[in-house]
Amino acid sequence: MKQTQQQAKKIESSEKAPIEENQNNENENISDDNEDIVDKLLAKIEAKRVEEEKNAASKVSVSSNKVPKSKKPNRQKLRKARKAAEMAELQREVENEAKNQPNMKEVEREKIKEIVTTMGLSIKEIMPDGHWQVFLAFQYKIYLYNAISDQLQIKHNIMTDYKELRRKTAAYMRENPDDFIPFLPTKDDGICSPEQFSKYCDELENTAVWGGQLEIIAISKAFKLPVHLIQMNSPLMKISDDEFLNKEPITISFHRHMYGLGAHYNSLRKI
Repeated sequence: MKQTQQQAKKIESSEKAPIEENQNNENENISDDNEDIVDKLLAKIEAKRVEEEKNAASKVSVSSNKVPKSKKPNRQKLRKARKAAEMAELQREVENEAKNQPNMKEVEREKIKEIVTTMGLSIKEIMPDGHWQVFLAFQYKIYLYNAISDQLQIKHNIMTDYKELRRKTAAYMRENPDDFIPFLPTKDDGICSPEQFSKYCDELENTAVWGGQLEIIAISKAFKLPVHLIQMNSPLMKISDDEFLNKEPITISFHRHMYGLGAHYNSLRKI
């Protein structure tokens, strides 16, 4: 009986041994398989990371090489730029043309100087007649009365100023409207009415309105003196010469280009 139990134990132990050995072998195989799986997973992860880095680098390279699309041009800005370029070109043409043009101020000065020199005269330049600020607005022949005032003083010993000269000129025109009304311009190119003529004379007397040929005629008649007017490229203009014989004429010069503000009169004196 005892022997039988010992044999049974031997059999049991002999059966257990191969089972334990098989289990150990299986565990080793499982461990190896797990290591292979992990290695494969790590390899896949690394390969994926490398691929992602390559893709990212490729995108950066492509984006850096892309040419940005140009915006649609603004038509209004293009028109403004074209207009500015045209204006600049026109300005250059005007400046170039101006360089080739004669200086009319100097040309006129030399021609009038030549005329008056042959007559034994010299130019006495006349300053504004006290209406300087208004003169800037009217920009016309405001020097006339001072030039004639200078001539009356040096040639006929008549002392007067521009205010008195304006007053006497306006008074003579009022007394002789028929001599002046047909020659006065109107806005509608018609005949000057009595009301318009009266207003014209009032402005002549009381404001710095310009004076021209009609006013020169009125001054000549009012003072009973002839007036000689010299200007460039024109014959000597003689006013009332036949009417007031044997009287020394008032001699003045007319300058169209002397000042940029408008026409100008000077007094001409004997050398």
